[in-house]
Amino acid sequence: MIATKIVIAMAAVIAAAPARGQTPSGGHTQPLSLVIGTSAGGGYDLYGRLAARHLGRFLPGEPAVIASNMPGAGQLIMANWLYNVAPKDGTVIGQVPTTTAFDGLLGNSQAHYDATKFSWIGSLDGYITVAAVWAETPIKTACDFLTQKVVLGGGAPASDVTIWPKLVNSLLDARLETIAGYIGTAQITLAIERGEVQGMLGADWHGIELSKPDWVRDKKIRIPLQFVAERSPDLPDTPTPQEIVDTQKARQILPLFYARQKYGRPLAAPPGTPPQKLAELRKAFWSMAHDPQFLADAAKSGATIDAARGEDIQALAENFSATPPDLLAQATAELQKASQ
Repeated sequence: MIATKIVIAMAAVIAAAPARGQTPSGGHTQPLSLVIGTSAGGGYDLYGRLAARHLGRFLPGEPAVIASNMPGAGQLIMANWLYNVAPKDGTVIGQVPTTTAFDGLLGNSQAHYDATKFSWIGSLDGYITVAAVWAETPIKTACDFLTQKVVLGGGAPASDVTIWPKLVNSLLDARLETIAGYIGTAQITLAIERGEVQGMLGADWHGIELSKPDWVRDKKIRIPLQFVAERSPDLPDTPTPQEIVDTQKARQILPLFYARQKYGRPLAAPPGTPPQKLAELRKAFWSMAHDPQFLADAAKSGATIDAARGEDIQALAENFSATPPDLLAQATAELQKASQ
C-alpha cells in the first residue's frame, strides 16, 4: 500500500544517532536525517550518501548527517512520507527527483503531495534518461531500439524504468517488453549482466557511470537513445527521439516528460519548514556543491556534479504546474496508462 499507510519509524533513526557538533551555547546539535527513496547501491543512493558525508560541515553546529533508505513504489513512499509525516523543523530532508515530485501534477492518485510546496534545497546533478542495452544484443542503433523487440528490466509500477518503456511504446510505436518487479536499478543491472533482460530504459546516464563504471570503460553497453530535449554534451553521438520520430504526440507530450526529469538529484525538506532553516539548508548545500573537498570526493566516486539551486527547482515546479490544462491532461492520460 502507498506511503501514507506505510509509516516507517524514521523518528527512531533520527533520534538514535549521536550529534557531532555543538551550538554556540555548548549544547549538542540535533542530527540531520537524509532519507533516500531507493534501495542501496544505485545512482540515487550514491549521490545521497555523497551529500550526507559533507553537508553537515556547512550547517550551523556541524550536525551529523545520517543517510537511510526508504525504497518502494518508485520513490513515492519516501516522497509521501517526507511531505506528510516527517518533522517540519529542519531535521529531516529527502532526495526527491522531479520525476517523482511531479507525479501529483500528472494525476497519480498515490502521490499525496504538491511539488510546488516542497521546501526545495538544491540538486547535485541533472538527469539524462537513456536507453541502455547490453553490447552483445543485436540492438545497435536508435532505429533498432524503436522497431525491434527489446526485453528490458523494470521496477515498481511508478518507477522510471517501468514507466518510460510504456511511454515509448505508446508515443513512438515501439515494441519494448518490460519484465517488472526488480528492486531498483542495482538489481536490474545484475539482471542485464546475467542475461535475464537485454537492457533498461529510464535510468540516468550519470548514475550508470557512477554505479557501473566498467560498463562504460569496457564498452559493455550501448546507448542508442537519450530522452532529453537536446543532446547532452556527455552523449554527443546519441540521438534524441524527436530527431527520428516526428509525430504530434512526440512533439507536444515528450517535452513535458523531459521537464519532469530535469533535476535528477534534488534534496528537499518538508513543506512548512521554517524559512530560516530552509535558508540555512540552501546556503549549506550551495557551499558544499562548490567545496574542493566535496568535489574531490565526488570525483573519486565517479559522480558528476552539475548543481542547481533550490530556487531553480521551485521555479520549474511552478512552471510545470502552469502547463495548459489540455496538454497536461494528455500527458496525465499517457502517464496513467503507463503506470497500469
